[in-house]
Amino acid sequence: MELNGLSDLLGISNPWVLMDIKTQPKNKVIDVFIDFERGSKFPCSVCGKQTAVYDSSYKRIRYLDLFDYRCYLNIKTPRLDCNKDGVKVAHVDKWSRKSSHYSLKFEALSIRLCKEMSMKAVSVELGEPDNNLWRVFNYYVNIKIKNSLDLQSVKRVCVDETATKRGHNYVSIFTDYDTGTVIYVVEGRKKEVFSMFYGWLWDHGGHPGEIELFSMDMSKSYQAGKREYFASAQVVFDRFHIKKGLNEAINTVRKNEVQTVDELKKTKYIWLKNEKNLTENQKNTLEEFLVDCSLDTVKAFQLKSGFDHLWKVQSLAIEPLMESWIEKALRLNLKPINRFVKSVKNNMNGIMNAIKTGITNAVSEGLNSVMQLARSRARGFRNIDNFCNMIYFLGNH
Repeated sequence: MELNGLSDLLGISNPWVLMDIKTQPKNKVIDVFIDFERGSKFPCSVCGKQTAVYDSSYKRIRYLDLFDYRCYLNIKTPRLDCNKDGVKVAHVDKWSRKSSHYSLKFEALSIRLCKEMSMKAVSVELGEPDNNLWRVFNYYVNIKIKNSLDLQSVKRVCVDETATKRGHNYVSIFTDYDTGTVIYVVEGRKKEVFSMFYGWLWDHGGHPGEIELFSMDMSKSYQAGKREYFASAQVVFDRFHIKKGLNEAINTVRKNEVQTVDELKKTKYIWLKNEKNLTENQKNTLEEFLVDCSLDTVKAFQLKSGFDHLWKVQSLAIEPLMESWIEKALRLNLKPINRFVKSVKNNMNGIMNAIKTGITNAVSEGLNSVMQLARSRARGFRNIDNFCNMIYFLGNH
């Protein structure tokens, strides 16, 4: 291979010189050797003074493949004898970052692949250990995403939780409601996560007093954290989580009644899905059930339409209509419905804020897709920090 041509491709210029190329056809490996010119001086890593070279050694890093060969750059790395700071290793090459096994271009390739593949798959594709690739990935997320966050304009925040794996540790995710970007991810789901978010805001240009509202589920620990650290912010229980509670109550009524009504077996999703999403067969089955209003499941289901209607009325009508809906629900005297009504009463302020502000579950739904994708992309992650950083990565692209 012509040295001058490869030198141009690699961007080698003074004081660097391409010295040699060695190929291993059997192993399909190319080693490129880059030296610096004799008498070169480099800035001291401490004081920055131009300093003579004391001695040197080669550093071998993985570069982008060339002609289906693995390419490695062997770069001579100097130690400098500074009369002020002593002998220091100088990281002065432009192809890699300090302490990395890879070139900057190879790292960029691995990051691009993470957008489309799990880390385990990237490891197989590139033929590199996944723990090394995780270090590259975490460095990128810390420097390019987390450290560069500017939270000065954040006013409304969505908070949600997700399990790292089924039945395993949880992480809390704070999202800018207005942009949909992930702004903070932390292990746990206790009230202390709000304390940590409080400090995170200060560290990234935000102001806790400027947060106007939190959209979240009805978790007692989340509510306690919000009250303690963001007392002036409104709490809004997003519609997705509110409806989830009602759907669970309706399904419990069905499961209780299915013991005596065989026709209710295998009808779970007829009662829980939005009617517009039902298949033709499901719609027909639902209409048949609605003819018989004596079933507790039908009575519970009919409450759902009235509850949905609350999101469509004028602000002045919301409170009296909510009171009317509660009275109707309690008259059914069904324990699962009564428990849901109790939850509504205990969390009335946040529910009313949700209806009046018109905040929907769109951000939560988008965040759920990020969580699911993060579990897939981070498959085989070695610790919870890797999983958290994968959420940052996917939530900011």
